[in-house]
This record gives sequence, C-alpha cells and structure tokens, in this order.
Amino acid sequence: MPTKKPRTTIYLEPELMEALEERAKQEKRTVSNMCNLLLEQAMSEWLKQKGK
Repeated sequence: MPTKKPRTTIYLEPELMEALEERAKQEKRTVSNMCNLLLEQAMSEWLKQKGK
C-alpha cells in the first residue's frame, strides 16, 4: 500500500549504515522505521530544548 508520507534521501557512512541495520534487526524493525524512530526522539528532545 503506497504511503502519502513525505520522503527524503540521505547518504550514510558505511559504518553508520551497518550499525543502523544491526540495531533495527535487534529491535525487529526495518531500517526505515528505525531511522524514523531515532529522528522522532532526537527532534522531540531538540524541540524541548528550543522551548526553554
């Protein structure tokens, strides 16, 4: 089923991609879902800091 969510493309260092794949596998997630989760967490923290 196609999604209407916006897309982006990023270029990663091979070591970072390997780490993302490993963590995603451990958490039974796709790499895309893992990236989304990590970005959500980082942006939430950034927005909290920005609001102070």
